[in-house]
Amino acid sequence: MGDRSAPAAAPPAHAGALPASVLFVTPLWGRDGGVAAHVVESARALARHGVEVHVLAARVKLEQDVPGVTLHERPRLADTRAPLRERLGGPLPGEPQLAHVHQLDDRATVEALRGAAPLVISAHGYPGCTSGVYYFEPGNECTRPHGPGCVPNLLARGCAHTRHPKTLPGKFWSATRGMASLRLADLVVSYSSAVDRHLANNGLPRRAIVPYFPTLSPRAGSGHEARRRVVFAGRLVPSKGLDVLIRALSQVDAELVVCGEGRQQREMQALAAELGVNERVRFEGWLDADGLAEEFANASVVAVPSVWPEPFGIVGIEALAAGRPAVGSATGGIPDWLHDGVCGLSVKPGDAGALARALEQLLADTDRQRAMGLAGKELVAERFSADSHVARLTAAYRDARASWLNGRG
Repeated sequence: MGDRSAPAAAPPAHAGALPASVLFVTPLWGRDGGVAAHVVESARALARHGVEVHVLAARVKLEQDVPGVTLHERPRLADTRAPLRERLGGPLPGEPQLAHVHQLDDRATVEALRGAAPLVISAHGYPGCTSGVYYFEPGNECTRPHGPGCVPNLLARGCAHTRHPKTLPGKFWSATRGMASLRLADLVVSYSSAVDRHLANNGLPRRAIVPYFPTLSPRAGSGHEARRRVVFAGRLVPSKGLDVLIRALSQVDAELVVCGEGRQQREMQALAAELGVNERVRFEGWLDADGLAEEFANASVVAVPSVWPEPFGIVGIEALAAGRPAVGSATGGIPDWLHDGVCGLSVKPGDAGALARALEQLLADTDRQRAMGLAGKELVAERFSADSHVARLTAAYRDARASWLNGRG
């Protein structure tokens, strides 16, 4: 356990509206997955704008220091059996003007933080959903609030999406506790209109949408005219729809690069062999930021074939930032950034035939790839940049502080 800090960059002239000091609280400090990478880059962006950022983290998997960010490792942060003082490590570091919690919903921790400073909690997924995936079948999203009515739906309509029903009671009560913690926040941040609807359905009035921004440094690829390459990046789990993409590949003359790991890897390799496309599918496993940026830059198309209502789909804006078009499922938060016919093509989730046709349209037309890629790049610069993220986050922090002060008054 220890503290690490790095020198801060000089703040820009317009940083006055930002809080002087913010405390991030998160179980993981690292780049394992899109959410974890976002937390790191969001802290970096705030620090670059002159905010003093302190981070309480249970696990530290990022070795490099982030300028302007002081890291405080607390191994028992998420251990609800440990005394609260031991979990938080005593007084909050940095005398924060605001605390921002990511992926930690313990009520005692939330209450302690809010007692010291205005509290913002991020909803990176669907916290009121017992199974966490918030859909009945591809394209049929759930709109129910969390509550007793979830129980018959879990059993009768299949939205549990699990082969282990014995785990459901524990998950139901975990979601119940998580929603109770969210209700204590001065403001709940989500990252897409889909998650914001979920929070509204659950009766949370103090909300703000603060979209993600790319966590990779985009690279310029080359040689797109000479290849037909589809890139998939994500966990190899059923909700991500890799099986749909592999079935689509059997109808399209193209190569597929799979970037990611997960429990479905052997199953997906077997499916590719069964369909006779295994020689055209390359499983790269988990890639670091540089490796993934390289794959996006050299893709013809990046596919986001999710069958669940993806809360956002950050790989999509990573692709657009690299000037590459996307083909993705019209579900969840994906339509927030995938404008059909402008920066890519939208398809019905779970429909391998529709996905194959959309991929073929773009693979066969490199001029259209280029035009859509440029449109996507402009969209990211306008709506999904680090600066726009900080501006939206600043407004959210201001609203949270007003709510906190009103509650204390």
